[in-house]
Amino acid sequence: MNEQTIEQAVKALPKPSLADLLLEKKELVIGVLLAVILIIGGTLFWMQRSKEQEEKASLALSKATVWIQSGDPERATKSLKELIGTYGGTASGNTARLYLATIYYTMNRPDEALAVYRAFSSGNRDLQASSLAGAASCNVQKKAFAAAAEGFEKASDTAENEALKAMYLNKAAENDIAAGKTAQAAKLLDKVVKSWPGTSSAAVAQRTMWRLSGQGVQVPNQ
Repeated sequence: MNEQTIEQAVKALPKPSLADLLLEKKELVIGVLLAVILIIGGTLFWMQRSKEQEEKASLALSKATVWIQSGDPERATKSLKELIGTYGGTASGNTARLYLATIYYTMNRPDEALAVYRAFSSGNRDLQASSLAGAASCNVQKKAFAAAAEGFEKASDTAENEALKAMYLNKAAENDIAAGKTAQAAKLLDKVVKSWPGTSSAAVAQRTMWRLSGQGVQVPNQ
């Protein structure tokens, strides 16, 4: 049988159906289907578990806030630390970090507060900015004014709310002044006045600029 005859014979054969192809590749098909089933099942399990974890974390956070409201920082601290240790990956666990850091700050424990503020992470830019501002406040408490100014400036850049942006930038300038960086402070204050005119932050910034000018500091022309 020559090559032409073989080719004609092959062409004369019926084309395999989809079923034939699936049967031929059944091991591959079964493997793919199993993988899909496992992925879907795993995703549903993870979603259900995440929901259950968040419900438990939310309840624990509610209990912790009772101690905060009753003015018992020691019990509140213990409760929040346990919550974070168990449900730190949930939204309520993340919120607990802000609460705990703030309690540490009010208890004049800036190093502990700073560590917790830095551990906080949120997709909400204003919340993220609040944690940056909290960390900056800890540096004020430590009298690390240059670091505090940098932190407040970063908080201003991060925030979406215009009022917060202006307020944080004022705080940055205030700490630049405390750090002896009056020229840098004047630039930030000028930005507040020009970017958010008519706001209370702009009024505060303007008064500070007049004071700096009276002290001989070169301030931008208004």
